Amino acid sequence: MNGGDRNVDSLENKTLFEEAAQVMHCLLNAGFSAYMVGGCVRDPLIGRPVYDVDIATSARPEQVVALFRKVIPTGLQHGTVTVVMPQHTYEVTTFRKETAYEGHRRPEEVEFIDDLIEDLRRRDFTINAMAKDVHGHIHDPFGGQADLKQLVIRCVGTAEERFREDALRMMRGVRFASLLGGVFAKSTWRALWVNRKTLSFVAMERVRDELWKLTAGPNPARGWALLVRSGLLAHAKEPLGALASTEGALWQPLLCALGRVDTAEKRIALLLLGHEVDEAEAQRILQALRCSGAQQDAILAVLRADARLAAGGTAALAAAGTHGGAASAWRRPFAETLFAVGEQGLCDALACRRALLGVGAAGEHTAAMQPFLQHGEAWLEDISVRGLRDIALTGGEVLQATKRTAGPWLRQCLESVWLSVALGELANQQEVLLDYVRKAWNEQ
Repeated sequence: MNGGDRNVDSLENKTLFEEAAQVMHCLLNAGFSAYMVGGCVRDPLIGRPVYDVDIATSARPEQVVALFRKVIPTGLQHGTVTVVMPQHTYEVTTFRKETAYEGHRRPEEVEFIDDLIEDLRRRDFTINAMAKDVHGHIHDPFGGQADLKQLVIRCVGTAEERFREDALRMMRGVRFASLLGGVFAKSTWRALWVNRKTLSFVAMERVRDELWKLTAGPNPARGWALLVRSGLLAHAKEPLGALASTEGALWQPLLCALGRVDTAEKRIALLLLGHEVDEAEAQRILQALRCSGAQQDAILAVLRADARLAAGGTAALAAAGTHGGAASAWRRPFAETLFAVGEQGLCDALACRRALLGVGAAGEHTAAMQPFLQHGEAWLEDISVRGLRDIALTGGEVLQATKRTAGPWLRQCLESVWLSVALGELANQQEVLLDYVRKAWNEQ
């Protein structure tokens, strides 16, 4: 991040807390109590940026609605109103107690209360059960600051009760341990182990959200190591195949490679490649996780590109042994893969494949492919035509030159032109390309 970005973030952060203070003062002036709670209290203590502020108050939802000019009734039955300020929005939630939980996920009944401590008592972990008043004083009845300093994930109260109430808390605990690079308190880890089967009650979308945050975070290897050690994902509502495996011998070197690529999508793709999962099985796993179309496309493009390069690389290496390594033998698989999955998919696949060096069978395969990959990457850096838009010829010009009507053949023609230019077989000049089209496609 450059200095300009830091200044913008700093200004945004200042505005975020200034407007939060305005919301709190409005509540305080009306005779209610108000505190910042959750991540906006926790994250500054560990040097992490804050992007949103949640506020807890003794005001009832209808009283919050009456106090502010613009609100969104986000979850009135659970006491939450979103207050809209000029620059930011704030979730304002009434202090509450939760009684019995339904299906290890949601409270059957919510009781609004006036006591901050009782409100904090219902929260998942001590590091999330802190509140900050408008003067900056932190209220920490359960030792969250001490646990944060020692990087300990500890449930508020009885860990087994917290996990029985809401099974998603087990995934959240793993994510926080990953975020902090921390450890579980013994009682909390024991309760996670005992209650892990209840993850089957949690919607796959919620499991995916926690898994993506963990994987995109600063220490994904730590989080995934805890998932493997606990076997937690094996108890998800739908089977997750290799991602739920607990085969430690393979996971250990694979997790070391996770930090070599960025983004959750590339890291998930790397895990699937490391387990030698094919595209069809990968798609099943991603659909089980309810991944978005964009998430699936990004991950499957990596697997598709890798499979194409593996097949092309084998042929290229064989050709290199018999023909001295003709340039076209190295370039063609890369060019065809580039056209099939796009530049982003190809580059992501190369990044994942590089990261897998030294990782089990996948690493051995990568090492064997190194000459091919190096030639292809060098070609990719130099290539000037990365898609149809880069060739000196349009579909209309092809139709005019061939005197033919449009149809599926036109796309095939343009693809063949692009491939010939990409491989250096044709100069990217309009007359040269038109001459090729007239000869190759006029009579077809």
